[in-house]
Amino acid sequence: MTFEELGLSDPLIKAVKVAGYDTPTEIQIEAIPRILAGMDILGCAQTGTGKTAAFAMPTIQRLIKTSLRPPRGGKNKTRRGIVHELRCLVLAPTRELAGQISENFREYSHFTRLRQTVIFGGVGSKPQIQRLQRGVDVLIATPGRLLDLHGKGHLDLGQVQTLIIDEADMLFDMGFIRDLERIVKLTPVKRQTLLFSATIPKEVQQQAAKWLRNPHSIEITPEAIPIELINQKIYFVERAVKDQMLIQYLCSTPRGRTMVFVRTRLDADRVGRNLNKVGLTAVSLHGEKAQAKRKRAITEFKSDDPPILVATDVAARGLDISCVSHVINYAVPEFPEIYIHRVGRTGRAGAKGEAITLCSSDERYHLGRIEELVDMKLPTAEWPFEDFPDLPHLEKAYHRKKTGHDPRRTQRWEKRSSGKHAEGTSGRGRRKPKKKRKSRGQAITQQDIQANKRG
Repeated sequence: MTFEELGLSDPLIKAVKVAGYDTPTEIQIEAIPRILAGMDILGCAQTGTGKTAAFAMPTIQRLIKTSLRPPRGGKNKTRRGIVHELRCLVLAPTRELAGQISENFREYSHFTRLRQTVIFGGVGSKPQIQRLQRGVDVLIATPGRLLDLHGKGHLDLGQVQTLIIDEADMLFDMGFIRDLERIVKLTPVKRQTLLFSATIPKEVQQQAAKWLRNPHSIEITPEAIPIELINQKIYFVERAVKDQMLIQYLCSTPRGRTMVFVRTRLDADRVGRNLNKVGLTAVSLHGEKAQAKRKRAITEFKSDDPPILVATDVAARGLDISCVSHVINYAVPEFPEIYIHRVGRTGRAGAKGEAITLCSSDERYHLGRIEELVDMKLPTAEWPFEDFPDLPHLEKAYHRKKTGHDPRRTQRWEKRSSGKHAEGTSGRGRRKPKKKRKSRGQAITQQDIQANKRG
């Protein structure tokens, strides 16, 4: 089937050809005709299936039909006599995903007169407000910034014709359920609603039943992981030596663009620092980083000389990054679908890829669930620690208590208190100069490892 047979108009067909698309994907074949017919959609599809184009292209075509009409006056009127009012709202969980969807809408609407913009937190709101005041047809937004600007009277959702909720399961996991309920109530009852999610847990099903009217369900089953293209391997290694094995693996393995997935932002920063300490260039990516730093990390990773990207799933999900040769699961994901999503970053477009997982003893349960989902026993191996030289002192992970208390902070406070009030002193006066820490080792390189092996 071709894009012409799906019923797309000439401006969309032209944009598709410029983008280099030849044939539509499975989800595009299923979704585009039904969205053009005005149906609500409940779609289950992984990243990389062409999901964004599946809802963006037909939505743009529906907006084109109502964009060329006489101006009614007001601030959204342009010199060409076209009214730009917010008629399509797209909700995304992260700034990166919102920006990527915005780029896709801009690409597909290149040969139309539609206006679109993106708003998200972490940056100043003034430029975003100015773009909204000039009038937009399509708005891509994260829930927090959307409600903030709506509360201040900078946008109106009363004319929204199409509401698109992307990565719904991730929005729910991040705690946006209440915000989504508020946003849905602000939009007209008579609207088209498109909800897409990588997984459809019970929470998503319950809300979909409330928000969608007689939706057509589309489920693109994740394909079996191609063993002939992706070399998967499980290494059983305890948490205390995960950093050591990771560094040894990265130094001794010929590789290209490499992604390391961790569970928390603290792990992302710590693992990134350890990699840089031994001479491996790495950048971390997580939700707590400032927008400028996140954007810089992604730009560097997409460059010709990319660093190692250490990222959480929240930050990396939805990013379209090609030519990833190695994916490393520093932590086994709790949900097996996330494993498929991570591993799917490599081995794309017929290229070979490598995916390894560092599994500690307390993560074997999650590994078993992954093997059930992919319906295969993943190959295992042991890592030869003794074949490699000693590493410099690495920063170790620490664990917070269930109350969220940081044990390191307590230790620092106890030291400070004992120093100030010991033997009746008041603690006032000049502080003693800090002693310089002795170096505990030099950075190892790949050449050191190769020489050690030859020896």
